[in-house]
Amino acid sequence: MPDKLMQTTKVAGEGKTLHAKKFWPHELILGLLPLFIGFEVMLWAVYLPLATRGLADFRVFYADGYTLRTGQAAELNDIHPVFEKLLFVPLSLLAYRAAYWVFMAFNVALLFLCGGLLRPRLKVLSDRWRWLPALLILAFIPISRALLIGQDSIILLTLLAAALWSLDHEKEFVAGLLVGLGIFKFQIVIPIALLFLIWKRWRFSAGFAVPSVAAGLVSLWLVGLGGAREYANLLLSISVRRPPQAEMLHYASNPRDMLNLRGLFFAILDGKLPHDYVQFLIAACSAVVLLAAARQRPSLPLAIVASSLVSYHMFSHDASILIIVIAAALSSESLWKGAVAVLLLLAPLCAVILDRGYLEAIPLLGLFLLMLGRVPGRSEFTTGGRQDAIQRT
Repeated sequence: MPDKLMQTTKVAGEGKTLHAKKFWPHELILGLLPLFIGFEVMLWAVYLPLATRGLADFRVFYADGYTLRTGQAAELNDIHPVFEKLLFVPLSLLAYRAAYWVFMAFNVALLFLCGGLLRPRLKVLSDRWRWLPALLILAFIPISRALLIGQDSIILLTLLAAALWSLDHEKEFVAGLLVGLGIFKFQIVIPIALLFLIWKRWRFSAGFAVPSVAAGLVSLWLVGLGGAREYANLLLSISVRRPPQAEMLHYASNPRDMLNLRGLFFAILDGKLPHDYVQFLIAACSAVVLLAAARQRPSLPLAIVASSLVSYHMFSHDASILIIVIAAALSSESLWKGAVAVLLLLAPLCAVILDRGYLEAIPLLGLFLLMLGRVPGRSEFTTGGRQDAIQRT
């Protein structure tokens, strides 16, 4: 018989109960929480004074907001889409330190919202201990890192959590609209949208198209055709072609720091095979991942895992979105999924070590394979993997 959950849990929307006993991944996470939080306290104590003085990713957003506000959009030349930088125009009216704290407060508010949106999925964890879901979110290093360095990943996490809530309530168009609003991380949301298109979820796809097209038109209006061409060449330079070491450092785009298939293949094969061969293998394996996911029934958590694996850009702070699939794995009855979820919580520590971020792709790939092991029921689409879709294995 499979291991069961620790307490009797009422299944959402079904009126059923799961009679449960100790589930060791939950107990292990409870034991690791003090270590995670202690590590983050030390990280914040060291890095926060530097971040408030400008040594943070937020400085780029702040500078871009100022550049846009002063009518110099043509001079923007980093890897973030131009339309996203409109968000930072108001912040550029403040002094840097004040703007940094305002943006952090905004992200903290989003985390509270995200916790509320995910609450129905975290009931198994809150039944174990009421503070476990909140501490799990805070202890996830990518979320803490995104908050500290002033990155935009928490915005995407909240949009995906809201999309999941919308699917729970059978609002497909709204879900697609919310995912489309995350087009500033197009390397992550486009594969998600592609899977839903293959799954023939037309309302989701229509919702996704609305903000995506609008964002493209706004960017084109801001920078013109010449700027759009330069941006496309920049993306090709740091993703498909082999950029010079200086360029990788400038754009912080070292593939070995990426928590995806690209990072894993570069770590294993770069220097052993020609660069074009490595790129071909990455593209081929990415296609296999998407095709394997496409053969399953629609599931947003599955789409998030597949997209994270195939995205060409996936750094530690981008992995904030994985808290959604970690929560889903910990709320399942599968001991294997629970164990992999623990590894996904631990693996971001590797990203602290230079050129080792790719190691998180290993448990992520393991979770993807476990999610393919059972074809989800129809209810998994409307709930995105909610507790009422759990089946005993």
